[in-house]
Amino acid sequence: MTAEKLAARYEIGLEHDRRYDAALSDFCAQVVRPGMRASTLREFMRREIPPDQPDIVSVLFIEAVARLLGRRWVDDDCDFIDVTIGTARLQEIIRLLSFEFRGRQPRSWVPFVALVTPSGEQHTLGTHILGLLFDAMGWSNQILEGHDLQGANLRSTLKRADIVCIGWSNHRLKKEFEDIVVAVRAVSPGARTPIVAGGVAALEFVDFLVGLGIDCICDSVYSASKICEKFYELEAYGHQAQASGQRVLVNAGRPDWLLR
Repeated sequence: MTAEKLAARYEIGLEHDRRYDAALSDFCAQVVRPGMRASTLREFMRREIPPDQPDIVSVLFIEAVARLLGRRWVDDDCDFIDVTIGTARLQEIIRLLSFEFRGRQPRSWVPFVALVTPSGEQHTLGTHILGLLFDAMGWSNQILEGHDLQGANLRSTLKRADIVCIGWSNHRLKKEFEDIVVAVRAVSPGARTPIVAGGVAALEFVDFLVGLGIDCICDSVYSASKICEKFYELEAYGHQAQASGQRVLVNAGRPDWLLR
């Protein structure tokens, strides 16, 4: 499979790959079943995903299940309790996969991403999936939510972040979103840490985010991970050019892309 076809497959989602139709359907049924253990679901994934597939396929499998659960709820094929149970189980599996991925990756020095959700945000599964995707890439990341969004812990994490990703789904949390941006800019006034935003509310309030100086707005975890790679490559090139005495012109202060 060429790199272009592989990228396209990841961008549209694994639920559009017919080879996984049965596995995704069975998994959706099992993830909401009473008494189902996360370890059992992980074994199911091992059986259904060929061993020669990269780690990112497991991440996209989880992402596809999350979307399918959402569609079933909208279509009244499952209720709120089912979705709540399924989401909790998916987060348990994400923790298992994260432990596996981090144990396989050498971590001498890698890019560090701060993954943040506004205070009060309840829809955080996408942020956890993005964190797992960074684990699969070999990057380091930390999720900040709830009580993490205050005090020295927030400042120290943001200060060492190469990139900040904000997941925003609740449109009522505009002020809380803006508070995060202010905090990021306060700890890196000269460095101008790139900020990438995603989520339902982010896509609805593009003008608001542009006004805040958000660097990129993405509509999937895969597009967010790819743009973070580009930001990091650009920053690394800038450091190399400075070390060699070259001059580099970079537009890092305004939003450059809206990925749809």
